[in-house]
Amino acid sequence: MRKSSSKTSVGKRGGYRALAACTVALLLTLLVLATALGDDAGQSSGKGTVLNPPVVTSIEPPQGAWGNKVSATIQGQYLNTTTAGWLSKTGQPNISFNNIVVVSDTSITCDFDIPNNAELGKWDVNVDNGTPPVGVLANGFEIFSVWPPPMPEPATWYLAEGTTSWGFDTYISIMNPNDTAVTAAVTYMTTGGPVNRADVTLPAMSQATINPENDIGSQDFSTRVECKEGKAIAVDRTMTWTGPGAASEEAHNSIGVTSPNNTWYLAEGSSAWGFECWLLIQNPNTTEATCQVTYMVEGAGPNTVTKKIPANSRRSYNMADDIGNADASIKVDSDIPVIPERAMYRNNRREGHDSIGTIVPANEYYLAEGTTAWGFTTYVLIQNPNRTETDVTVTYMTPTGPITHPENPIKMPANTRKTIRVNDFVTNSDLSTKVHGSQPIIAERAMYWGANTVLGEACHDSIGMDLPQYVIYLPDGQTSQGRETWTLVQNPGEVPLDVTIKYLTPTGQDNKTVTDQVPASSRKTYPMSDKISSGRAAILVECSQPAIVERAMYWNNRGAGTDTIGGTGAPPMPPM
Repeated sequence: MRKSSSKTSVGKRGGYRALAACTVALLLTLLVLATALGDDAGQSSGKGTVLNPPVVTSIEPPQGAWGNKVSATIQGQYLNTTTAGWLSKTGQPNISFNNIVVVSDTSITCDFDIPNNAELGKWDVNVDNGTPPVGVLANGFEIFSVWPPPMPEPATWYLAEGTTSWGFDTYISIMNPNDTAVTAAVTYMTTGGPVNRADVTLPAMSQATINPENDIGSQDFSTRVECKEGKAIAVDRTMTWTGPGAASEEAHNSIGVTSPNNTWYLAEGSSAWGFECWLLIQNPNTTEATCQVTYMVEGAGPNTVTKKIPANSRRSYNMADDIGNADASIKVDSDIPVIPERAMYRNNRREGHDSIGTIVPANEYYLAEGTTAWGFTTYVLIQNPNRTETDVTVTYMTPTGPITHPENPIKMPANTRKTIRVNDFVTNSDLSTKVHGSQPIIAERAMYWGANTVLGEACHDSIGMDLPQYVIYLPDGQTSQGRETWTLVQNPGEVPLDVTIKYLTPTGQDNKTVTDQVPASSRKTYPMSDKISSGRAAILVECSQPAIVERAMYWNNRGAGTDTIGGTGAPPMPPM
């Protein structure tokens, strides 16, 4: 009996082991299957069976006002079984989303009403797809009492790039668009620490130009300019140089930015094709900044490196040192707010261009300047900073009407960049460009000319604008010393807009004004020489409806040229 009992016991243990092995194998099979289906579908192993909680990356529009009904598009991941959504703020009742429509796994639409007693400020955006936790975009939506919201006066400006060394000259232009005089305080952030120069007094409706070399000698620096009265001003910076053996001087220019931020995007960037590409990061804080710099490489994937910038200083980084020879967009994530710019040079520095970045990926980007005529070649650079593929459509606004880019929709993989040589699709035409993304994107434009001339190739570049504006500031402009200045006004709207262009002289006296109308979905170009035959002036552009404005300058028989978007000083177009 003991033997029989022993055999029975052993048989049971063997059966248990076999059953356990089968159970483990079954569980592993189910896990592999679930993972595979999850990877394939992004979130589900079967219709309605959610495996991943939602992720919210953006809401458009990101702002609204008391009493308004907001029609919104929310982007993210794992959204195709969304059951509910709402805005939340500590101590406040939730604002529920209505009429939720699932567009795709990465997009939903909805609407919601903002109560007249909702607390002003930033609210969290919440989405529930049935799998906890709820997806939250912290501080993703801002509520105002009125629309358009009041904007703070752009009284402080930052310029990350700047040097009076290495064969470069730099000048800074400041404009005062107010009807009273203002005083500007200027601080240079050098490798040795901050240096203050004498204050600059600007008469009403005027422009001033300063030369940093007179203040700090030969060195690299960033700049901060503040209006002591707290009123609106605008600031940009121009750098000039002549490359070794070059037949002409070259230059680049950029408008400043009005505040540092933790995250920045720069669509253009290349250390291939003979380019040197420099990322300049300005840290205006009293503590060290640690930045994660992600290169979104065209035709490859993202590559992230860490940079540390001491307090109240600037550092310069060569893209080639980080990723070798490649085309790439750039994203800068910092633990404290900073300001980056990107400068590029080619042909032994015969040519070069520069641009600020943007803190706002958006579904729409606009580029006012552009031409495939007059010997120019135009490139549009598009950055997809999202974790999923994005569909992009491009429209060229020409004098004869809009032209749809034939590759639409362009499917951009996650965290990558796309380059379009516009001359391959639009021939011998001036144009502005509109770029639309199914998810928020960034767009930039670069232009080259003169490659087969005695002076050699030159270039300029600018980031686009994500929202049209009513009022635009352009601090620099000149028609003396052989310079041309052109103001480009893009009307993305469906009806004509009235535009007023004011040229503000250094004294504020003898200012000139141009009034005109820009047809719907088109662009017009205005030469400063029509009103000021020889001299300097800032440019103030006022529009009856929101527009996109850039300023291009050329000299030395177009051996040199610069371009920049304008600064803004009025509420943008209501996004609702």
